[in-house]
Amino acid sequence: MGERLPAGLGRLRDPTAAPAPSRSEPLRSATGPGPGPGPGRRHGAARGALGCRPAARPAGGGLLADRAAARPRGCPVPAAEAAASLPDLRGDQARAPGEGVRGGALQQGGGPGGLRERPRDDLPNQCSPDPCYKEGTVKCEDLKGDFYCECKRGWQGEICDKDIDECKVQHGGCNQICLNKLGSYRCSCYSGYTLKDSKTCEDIDECAASADICGEARCKNLISSYECLCDAGYKYNELRKTCDDINECEQQLCEQTCVNSPGSYTCHCDGRGGVKLSQDMNTCENIIPCVPFAVAKSVKSLYLGRMFSGTPVIRLRFKRKQPTRLVAEFDFRTFDPEGILFFAGGHQDSTWVVLALRKGRLELQLKYNGIGRVTSSGPLINHGMWQTISVEELERSLVIKVNRDAVMKIAVSGDLFTLDKGLYQLNLTVGGIPFKTKDLVLPINPRLDGCMRAWNWLNGEDSTIQETIRMNERMQCFSVAGRGSFYPGRGFAVFNLTYMQPSSGNETKTSWKIELNAAIQPATDTGVLFALVTEEASVPLSLSLIDYHSTKKLKQQFVILALEHTVVSRLAINLCDKKDHSVDILVKKDQLSLRVDGMAGESELSASELEDSLSILESSLQSTVKTYVGGLPDVPVTSTPVTAFYHGCMTVKLNSKALDLDEALYKHSDITSHSCPPVEAVTFAYTLPRMNAGGEAHWSSQAYTRQVKEARADIPAHHLGGSAARVLMHVRGSRQKRGVCRAAE
Repeated sequence: MGERLPAGLGRLRDPTAAPAPSRSEPLRSATGPGPGPGPGRRHGAARGALGCRPAARPAGGGLLADRAAARPRGCPVPAAEAAASLPDLRGDQARAPGEGVRGGALQQGGGPGGLRERPRDDLPNQCSPDPCYKEGTVKCEDLKGDFYCECKRGWQGEICDKDIDECKVQHGGCNQICLNKLGSYRCSCYSGYTLKDSKTCEDIDECAASADICGEARCKNLISSYECLCDAGYKYNELRKTCDDINECEQQLCEQTCVNSPGSYTCHCDGRGGVKLSQDMNTCENIIPCVPFAVAKSVKSLYLGRMFSGTPVIRLRFKRKQPTRLVAEFDFRTFDPEGILFFAGGHQDSTWVVLALRKGRLELQLKYNGIGRVTSSGPLINHGMWQTISVEELERSLVIKVNRDAVMKIAVSGDLFTLDKGLYQLNLTVGGIPFKTKDLVLPINPRLDGCMRAWNWLNGEDSTIQETIRMNERMQCFSVAGRGSFYPGRGFAVFNLTYMQPSSGNETKTSWKIELNAAIQPATDTGVLFALVTEEASVPLSLSLIDYHSTKKLKQQFVILALEHTVVSRLAINLCDKKDHSVDILVKKDQLSLRVDGMAGESELSASELEDSLSILESSLQSTVKTYVGGLPDVPVTSTPVTAFYHGCMTVKLNSKALDLDEALYKHSDITSHSCPPVEAVTFAYTLPRMNAGGEAHWSSQAYTRQVKEARADIPAHHLGGSAARVLMHVRGSRQKRGVCRAAE
């Protein structure tokens, strides 16, 4: 009985069970208190005592001992087990363990206690009918009074009817998901993973597995997934597998005007309104000068170029009871080579004289008794220095003096004052004439960028002029001026120029060239220097200053050359360094270049793109275009990269010829055509202690004025930028700490 049986061994049949068909005769019940041996029974608790389901046999020990240990309380003792536990009554010699069980089943009668052995060959086949669970059993083994169910892998229990849940033990060894099933299990993976072996999961590289999984987008593999990526400014369309442009303008990102473009967008600010893009590239900010110019004006001066139309800036009418002769004297300063200083006389068909400037020298046109004459003489006076000019009418001559030296003396036969209604009358206009210039003896451009001061008309009988000038700053001159044209950040000049020329040797073919040089000293970092504008308000070519890179969304100062709204060349430059810069462009049918201070600009277009853009420009040049300097008319803000007016000094040469703003079709009156103020002076004042003989310290005040451009000695201190006079007064009226410097206002 000490023999150990395999797991799944069946029990002896229950004597209370009905005998199996075609088996030995039924066994009678024993008279003892315990159940006697039976002919055998069907396997499992269903064949034992009612409601008693034996537990699994524990490992180790003999068969009956194991079963006794494993039997739940209240279960009847099987007959074979009971017989094996009884002492051998046939003699004093002890019975070997298991004897009588292996040889046959015990029966009632024939031995002590009413038990006797029955040969095992007479026991029925315990595997018929098959007591084992078919799905979980490999086979049933008849053990002659018992049976053994050999379970398939993944099954357990005495009849192999219990599935083993392998997932409960260390997750079945699965890396991610363990799925139990009857008699087995399997490992699975989360979405985006695949089984590397039967238990380990690894990421699926969807991008490598399917080349067009994202269509025209870029595929990026992720852990357990993948992502379809588009360039900035595009969004992925999962249905069509395309990258669709994002219309950022629908998001109202721009403060003013928004222009959507493939993959991007640009914000535009109305430069004509004095604003530009701010640092965030979406909002607008005011255009503020980064270089201050000394634009202070003198109230005791008269600016002759205020009226671009050429009409006089001052009109005077003198009436005398007695015959009177003309006497006029004034200080004059100009860089302009041509224009009218003043007119004196009657009406167009009467006696008159006009003092003008032509090619930098004084010219006198006069008309007496219907006869006109022109006389020119004297030194060049358009050098920007103050000159004293006088005109005096003598009895039979006119004398013109420069700095008290007579440069012209002209014999005349008549008087400038004419008698009308009993009075001798004289009309005097300054900066223009009272009739059209074509009616002069020799036509002249009347516009004159010049300045007068200390004038004396007929011995000072013009006191009202000074008060008029004092009330109107635009009638005043810059206190200090140099050569050039000054653009105040408002207005422009426009020319009607032709760029298409017949080709040499072939009148039927045309060629064109735009060669420009601009000498600039900007006050701001934004503004249009030069542009061509069509009748349709498009801008086929422009040269501008700008303080940002539109595609890189980067704040930086550039000089740019653009064809329509596209920048074709740019060069980074410090526009606020208070220095002069030379900007050159050359544009031809097959060439475009930009140079600043000798450095070449960077091209923004491919060769084919540039060729297409130049062909558009050529088409525009064949129609009517206007040339704009210093700004643009009212064109769409998106038609060109910059629409702001230029602010600063500039002179322009176009196709090797100086561009004279006095020759323009139109010029804003605040633009000075031949004079430009210097960069503002910087004045510092400080005090130093000095020791006297007694060892006591006293303070002395010193003031220094540094001007970027030469200041004229004959300009009063209160006209200088920084006002040295006020600085000295301020220092002398205070006691400053040692080493402290103060900048003048």
